[in-house]
Amino acid sequence: MTDSPRILVAGSINTDLVMQVTAAPEAGETVTGQSFATFGGGKGANQAVSAARSGAQVAMLGGLGKDAFGQQRLLDLQHEGIATETVSVFDDLPSGVAIILVEPGGENRIAYVPGATWGVTPELATSAIERWNPDVILATLEHRPATLEALWREAAARDIPVICNATPEPADGRALALAASMLVVNEVEAAALLGRDLASGAWPDAARALRDLGPAVVVITTGSQGAVVASGDGTDVVPAPQVDAVDTTGAGDAFCGAFAAEVGRGRSPLDATRVGVIAGSISVTRRGAQPSMPLKREIDAKLRAD
Repeated sequence: MTDSPRILVAGSINTDLVMQVTAAPEAGETVTGQSFATFGGGKGANQAVSAARSGAQVAMLGGLGKDAFGQQRLLDLQHEGIATETVSVFDDLPSGVAIILVEPGGENRIAYVPGATWGVTPELATSAIERWNPDVILATLEHRPATLEALWREAAARDIPVICNATPEPADGRALALAASMLVVNEVEAAALLGRDLASGAWPDAARALRDLGPAVVVITTGSQGAVVASGDGTDVVPAPQVDAVDTTGAGDAFCGAFAAEVGRGRSPLDATRVGVIAGSISVTRRGAQPSMPLKREIDAKLRAD
């Protein structure tokens, strides 16, 4: 492992259409927003930016359409130093789009269309590993199951650890999520994978229960409270620093990218979780997903200050 590990990130590349509102509309209701902005987004692309800004060498496995959104997102990734040779551009599919409503306090509601993300085939996934030869794979559940299954198989054959961020629909991807080397989920996703409601204080038990189902490491991110990590070294609670949140969009992605970079450096799951929590806490103080991803020097400075 090196200080600049090679990471392959698999997931969506979207354009985020973000509106600030005083309250999200109910069914049949129209509300007037306070502001609107367009950002590069998609959980996969956000995590790739986070990992790159955390000092890793990153390649993106994803899909885009031949449209204006796709052209801009490709430029965005390249501007971050992310390798895009493993991004496929499709003639017959649109680029992914997410509509995000952000309420006071930073809470958000998101609807998205995968578009070209679902055009990525198992063959493209296998080829991406061959071309990039990563130290670590970081993947969401946004690609089609067959594509992720091929990614998992090739990673296992090459003894490459897979970090799965089991989002956006963990119950549908349960087998894949539990087959990963490391699992990162939030509270809602943890409950969905376990198939039961969880009390707010039950996260250590939930992390251990998920670890018993397969992954060697389980992290449950708990928002402003931080995260819980369960591994062969035990179970630890990692608190988050108190900050004034303005937009929680992308906080989990900031965590995942920074966490993956530290795993690639050979850090322990606990140390990687500490870095991920700091990255997430910085991101919520800024608007937008990709623009909010912190640089490694910012994370390091915050770690020293705490």
